[in-house]
Parts: sequence; C-alpha cells; structure tokens
Amino acid sequence: MPALQTSYDLNQPAGFPGMHADMREWDAGTKTASAVIAFGAPVERDGDEGCNPLTTGEYIGIAAIRRVTSGTGDTYGVGDNVPVADEGNWFGIAGKAIAAGTALNWDSANLRWTDAAVAGAIYAVPQAEAETAATGADAIFKVRLRRIPS
Repeated sequence: MPALQTSYDLNQPAGFPGMHADMREWDAGTKTASAVIAFGAPVERDGDEGCNPLTTGEYIGIAAIRRVTSGTGDTYGVGDNVPVADEGNWFGIAGKAIAAGTALNWDSANLRWTDAAVAGAIYAVPQAEAETAATGADAIFKVRLRRIPS
C-alpha cells in the first residue's frame, strides 16, 4: 500500500482557514448551508436559517470551523450546519501580501482574502480587517471581524 503522505513540513502552520485564532471574545450562530461553502469564507443570509457564499447579499459572518464535518476537504456541503462567526479573530488565506490593519474584501473566484477594490468577483466584507500581515499569496493570517448588524 502506498503512503498517503510522503513529505512533511518542518513546522505546523499556525492555523487553518475558519479556525478561531486566539482567546479574544467571539460570537457565532448556526445556519444551514444552501450551497458548498469554504471554511473561513464570508457568507450571506439565505432565508431565515440558511447561508450561501458571499456575493451580493447581506453579509452575516464567516464560515468558522469548530469540529470535523461529515464531508471531505475544506468545505461545508449543502445541508451542513455552519457556525457563522460575526466577531473575533479567525484564520484566513490571503490572495496576496496584505498589511496588518488593512480593510479586507473577499475574492470569490480564488476563495482568498484581499485588499483589492470591490469589482467583479471581489465582494465587500464590512468591518473585516487584517489582524496580522499576510506575507503573500496563500499565506495564513488572522482576519478580525467586527460585524455591525444591518
């Protein structure tokens, strides 16, 4: 039987997308995924109890990960319970280098956080900012959420 893993990093990453990043105060509610949602991705409301990946709807938080799901990979599947965090620090993946304190938007085409202007597949994420700097594309960094309900 071939090995499942053949190379090993010297150090483990600090975290993974959607993982709570520290012990600061945070809040999350539960919604049901109406579509596939990546861990750590911003979500929008879909009816009373559902959520979808953020596009042009009402931003309600990010898809946090607090447990192993029934699916595989790094996403919630349709019908999964999704903890939707709307405050606190959470790990995310950067689409490029980002300075700490920078306002963040979501690049839905690449499933990455960015400081690029809202246009096309890049959507606004109100009150989201880089808690720590991202060194470049695919870097894990801390995203601070301070959602003010609409």
